[in-house]
Amino acid sequence: MGFGLRLATFRKERKIGQGELARAIGVHPNVLGRYEREEAMPSIEVATKLAEASGISLDYLVGKTDMQLDKSLIDKIMIIQKLPEEDRVHIMYSLTGLIQHAKNRMAYEV
Repeated sequence: MGFGLRLATFRKERKIGQGELARAIGVHPNVLGRYEREEAMPSIEVATKLAEASGISLDYLVGKTDMQLDKSLIDKIMIIQKLPEEDRVHIMYSLTGLIQHAKNRMAYEV
């Protein structure tokens, strides 16, 4: 799946109009339509604005990953990254335990 199809699919899933997204990034709706139809490719600056405005990772849009990363998770990771080392260690220890608990619960729900 290419950039344009990923963008169009995600935009439609989130029920964001072409005009609304185009205004948010400062381009004409026709230009956004050309990106979605893969008739044109945006500059890296415009692609970054598209990712930020739609709440989708740039890696997903450009096809570097097939996993859509949740912006709120990325924001929390950025906050954790800026904390003192001791706090990061405690948070990661807690997260590891919670993740393991969730995996165990999922394994037994089958």
